[in-house]
Amino acid sequence: MAESAKAKKAPQELTEKQLRFRGLVAQGAREGAVIALISLCIYLSMALVTFSPSDPGWASIGHDTSVQNYAGRTGAWLASLFMDFFGHVAYLFPLMIAGYALMLIRRRNDSLDLHWPLFLMRFGGFLLILLSATSLLSLYSVFGLGVSSGGVLGATVADAMVRFFNLPATTLLLIAIFLFALTVTTGLSWFWLMDQVGRLTLKTGLAFKSMFSGGSKPAKPESRQTPAAKPAPKPEPPVIKDRVPAAESTATGLRWWQRIPGFGPKKPKKPKAAAKPSEDRVEPGLDGLSAAVDPEPARLESFSSRDEAPASVGKPEKSQSAAAPQPAGRSLKISPFKKDEQPPQSKDKGSKQPSLLEDIESPIPPISLLDPPEEHQEKGYSQESLEHMSRLLEEKLADFGVSVEVVEVNPGPVITRFEIKPAAGVKVSKISNLAKDLARSLAVLSVRVVEVIPGKSVVGIEIPNEEREMVRLSEVLSARVFQESSSPLTLALGNDIGGNPMVANLAKMPHLLVAGTTGSGKSVGVNAMLLSMLLKAGPDEVRFIMVDPKMLELSIYDGIPHLLAPVVTDMKEAANALRWCVAEMERRYKLMATLGVRNLAGYNRKVKDAAAAGEPLLDPFWKPDEYLANDEQERPELETLPFIVVVIDEFADMMMIVGKKVEELIARIAQKARAAGIHLILATQRPSVDVITGLIKANIPTRMSFQVSSKIDSRTVLDQGGAEQLLGHGDMLYLPPGSGLPVRVHGAFVDDDEVHRVVSAWKARGEPVYVDDVLNGAEGESLPGVPNLSEGGDSEGDALFDEAVAFVTEGRRVSISSVQRKFKIGYNRAANLVDAMEASGVVSAAGHNGAREVLAPPPPRD
Repeated sequence: MAESAKAKKAPQELTEKQLRFRGLVAQGAREGAVIALISLCIYLSMALVTFSPSDPGWASIGHDTSVQNYAGRTGAWLASLFMDFFGHVAYLFPLMIAGYALMLIRRRNDSLDLHWPLFLMRFGGFLLILLSATSLLSLYSVFGLGVSSGGVLGATVADAMVRFFNLPATTLLLIAIFLFALTVTTGLSWFWLMDQVGRLTLKTGLAFKSMFSGGSKPAKPESRQTPAAKPAPKPEPPVIKDRVPAAESTATGLRWWQRIPGFGPKKPKKPKAAAKPSEDRVEPGLDGLSAAVDPEPARLESFSSRDEAPASVGKPEKSQSAAAPQPAGRSLKISPFKKDEQPPQSKDKGSKQPSLLEDIESPIPPISLLDPPEEHQEKGYSQESLEHMSRLLEEKLADFGVSVEVVEVNPGPVITRFEIKPAAGVKVSKISNLAKDLARSLAVLSVRVVEVIPGKSVVGIEIPNEEREMVRLSEVLSARVFQESSSPLTLALGNDIGGNPMVANLAKMPHLLVAGTTGSGKSVGVNAMLLSMLLKAGPDEVRFIMVDPKMLELSIYDGIPHLLAPVVTDMKEAANALRWCVAEMERRYKLMATLGVRNLAGYNRKVKDAAAAGEPLLDPFWKPDEYLANDEQERPELETLPFIVVVIDEFADMMMIVGKKVEELIARIAQKARAAGIHLILATQRPSVDVITGLIKANIPTRMSFQVSSKIDSRTVLDQGGAEQLLGHGDMLYLPPGSGLPVRVHGAFVDDDEVHRVVSAWKARGEPVYVDDVLNGAEGESLPGVPNLSEGGDSEGDALFDEAVAFVTEGRRVSISSVQRKFKIGYNRAANLVDAMEASGVVSAAGHNGAREVLAPPPPRD
């Protein structure tokens, strides 16, 4: 049974050569069929046009030995056969053959599979055309043709029908059959033809009326007809608020007979009153779509339910075109993402941008220093494109053996999300693995599969729009959600996929890890976050320590009053800065423990309340100078403490130069510094496991990933894939704290000129007050759990030196590995401790075999 099953499955797996061979065969068959049909059409037309009754044919031998038909004796014989049987209706055969040849040319990229029900229906329609047309020609002499121009077929059918019916009834029945057969065969819509004739008639009447009346009043109807007569290649998306029956809506909102006086609406002069019902019934699933008008008749392949079609309702004086009908049996829900708020109103174009000197008096530079946001224009797909892509998405997934159904489409400013419902038994991982194949099939840059959408039992497929909107930083900073935020650590990230501003609070993160390849928008995103804090808080609220190994990205901020130290470019100084942060964190924790508060906000509140009550708090850890008299010294008062944000632009370079020394410092800050008001922003363009170690990831749950090069890098940053399918240029996945589902954000753009303007505004307001100990690193201090970073320093100052001496002297054995295992420290630190014991005379130098002798006596016992 297993062998038979394998034998059955084997023919389904085709090699690349077999697939290429099948493609060549299909292409050759299609092109050969087109050439054969065109040749047959030309030959048959030539035979019918040059038909002569004197030529030898199917029904007569002929009197002349020479053949006058240009197609030869065979052509004369075929022409005689067709003319005798079908009469002059035989000229339809070349037209039918030419139509099929044209269809093969237009569908040269489709498969050769024949749709038999549609083929049989069209073929039956063509037979009805032959029967009705030949019968009508046999009954009446039209176009100067004889009564026998219908051929044997027409005469037989007409005589039989006249015997059963009279002549008028037979004529009426044949005309009805002819019109029905023409619709079935060609897909011609007679209702559409009536609309076009009525529209053309009305347009001609209005043109004559404007010609005689001077053309002043009919100008508006003429302009209203222009969008329907000349559709723009990229129509503006109307706001669709209501659904109107398709039989009563056109490109101008009314049919041609409704615009004739006496047949239209009762109150055509009050468009506002007519629009009231649409205000009551809002269709949320059709806002923001572009409705393209297709003047061609509906083809037979797309039988559709024309009972209802969405009508576009724009401004009262300008009506929009009607949307295309949806396929029958399917109600595709197209609902744009909901806007949380209206976009900020742009200032008058004539308003002058304030200079830097005019804003020095204000404590914080204004947002007007940034470039204003661009006007929002819907650049997404039209409704017809969305419906076509929905069907195409289902077909492509079906080609890969995945049965799905598109249930909803959410168009956005940058991407469009298709919500699909997989069939029973289909795994989501199977759809995720087809992301690149779907991108190739849909001819788009990338496709991202959202496996879980909160609150819905569907799978999301995000496809980029043809043109994406640019998100300016000023747009996000002007949003209500940013203005109403009271935290000085509010970060402006950009807009979500629905176009709503996206902000985050660094104090709640409390640390942020940013990753992305070169050109993905990582540096621009870091600049946007820094500017959002600089335009939100002053130096008394937020201070920065900036580390820039590349000496290019953050050096532009050198000199602003927020800095605790100049922009650090030396990695040894960067390690000292992190060590100072640990010492400052411990000092702040002692102050908060003394005051009985739990975080920095409570500490500042208590200090402010005491100062307002006239009883300022004094520094409990102040030590008087021993060289000055106590009477001349006073205990200083406690002041509010600012937040400290440490920004490291390229974390990988610092790890490569300094090594693992900073890993413990970063882990220590990430573990404890949240309540002390010290926060980290780590950025890297090389998100590998040797840079973003497990210790760092465990203590920094909030991550932000721009476009990365592989799925492995995405999993390193976000613990899941998806970042490799982003679009770049600011497109990111933001993983909020406490959530396992990333949020897609389109990052805010800020250029170098905007950064220079903000930095110059802050430099004009004051100079920085640097703290010297930040770069010196407070080397004299010994912090528990923090490695000594000074090279060549005395290891006797290590907190574990005395314990290590006691361990060695009691055990009378010494080795670097034993010290390392005992105190659970690194190899380098254990080796330094052993070298320090050798320098102090506790142990001897290493022998030829590496063994050492313990020289010092064991410690005395109590």
